[in-house]
Amino acid sequence: MYIETMQPVFIMMAIVVIGIFVFSTVFQRYHSAGEGTDIRNYNEYGEPVKSLYTSRYLFSLHKDIDVTDENDNVVYHSYSKLFSFTNETTITDREDRVVATIEKKLFSLHSIHYIDVVGGKSFELSKEIFRILNMKFTIDELGWTLQGDFTNLNFVLYNNQERVIAVVGQKLLSMRDKYCIDLYDVNEEATVVAIVITLENMLMARRNASSSSSSHSHSNNT
Repeated sequence: MYIETMQPVFIMMAIVVIGIFVFSTVFQRYHSAGEGTDIRNYNEYGEPVKSLYTSRYLFSLHKDIDVTDENDNVVYHSYSKLFSFTNETTITDREDRVVATIEKKLFSLHSIHYIDVVGGKSFELSKEIFRILNMKFTIDELGWTLQGDFTNLNFVLYNNQERVIAVVGQKLLSMRDKYCIDLYDVNEEATVVAIVITLENMLMARRNASSSSSSHSHSNNT
């Protein structure tokens, strides 16, 4: 009787495990510092010029994110103002120089974020990227295309000549969000880092909103 009762649970667990395996083999291209490049990245795009790694602080009021190199040196750091209507985020380099700023547009239905990269590049990202069914999104101001799984941030970034700029991969089963950025065009490094950090913050806000909504719904039903 107990086995029959638990059978649906076992089936569901098996489906989840298979789903994780399929996801990891199809989309996930994360590799840790010191490891070789993901074989699919290498076969499709060759060896990246360099790799960077993002890691979000577990408990941080300022949404701190470190970006490290292959020797675990912090090369970029991002932090958000604690009390800011625009959710302003600043990205600095290892010399503590500002390389980019991110601000959320007030009173926007699509949660638009403005990104300004020191050196001239300015563009927008909105939460609509998480609703793209064909897994392809274009940043109009740059002419760049993102293609892949945006809800887990496993994607390839192409320039307006369809040349790969970077490949981003998420680490599965981690206590905190971690991503690997394989760079193929280091001239666009700061812009790529700004895009990844913006999407990380947007994805975190999306998860928090979903969690808050679920908690509110549960409390209303009890």
